[in-house]
Amino acid sequence: MDKKEYDEIEEQANRLQSEAGRRCNQQIKEVNKYHEGYIQGVEDLLTTIRRGGVK
Repeated sequence: MDKKEYDEIEEQANRLQSEAGRRCNQQIKEVNKYHEGYIQGVEDLLTTIRRGGVK
């Protein structure tokens, strides 16, 4: 394998790593938004129940 071939492989590997990191970060953001929404929904439910009076 010559230097040119190695450089091309290394460039592809760097692109793959970069894309994997980008996709990972995007998925983390989406899951965090879901989590935050879920927590807010539960809090809203409890607030509504409290306003109606716990029996």
